Amino acid sequence: MIGVASLSLVLSACGGTSGVPNSKRSGSSTSGSTSTPSIESQEAATVLQAYRSEWAAYDHALVTANAYDSALPATMTNPLLQKVRATLLGDHNAGVVGRGPFTLHPKVASLTPTTAKVADCAYSAAILVYSKTGKQVPPVTPPENDGIQATLVFGGGTWKVSEQTVTEGKCSAGS
Repeated sequence: MIGVASLSLVLSACGGTSGVPNSKRSGSSTSGSTSTPSIESQEAATVLQAYRSEWAAYDHALVTANAYDSALPATMTNPLLQKVRATLLGDHNAGVVGRGPFTLHPKVASLTPTTAKVADCAYSAAILVYSKTGKQVPPVTPPENDGIQATLVFGGGTWKVSEQTVTEGKCSAGS
């Protein structure tokens, strides 16, 4: 799997999306039938967007195995950034790139003013291929649902993913 085979090596110690559903916002009633999102739900939506952006940045970088893609430091921080770059450098040196869809289904598990935890059950039909031949890098695995736990930190006015763990094939669709 694209995000899994390459990224899980990086992330198990501590990562684009397609078809990503919009996050649902809870509202608080103000008067009559109108409602406005609460500050907490607005911040949760911001956290989820930052999480999605990190995956989109990783997916973009993996298409060419570019460890220095400018979107990576814009969406992640150390220790994750260093580990992702090391993995992408290894992929580049091996002539390996990523192809295929990776669909996220994230939920905010916890949120403080400076730290957020996101739980996801992402569907991966993505693969790693040799850039010169287009042949799939073994082992060939079928599409699966992968459990993801991510930690985001707030600093400099933005949320960034700092740690992430991917557990291959370890969640139920829709969970």
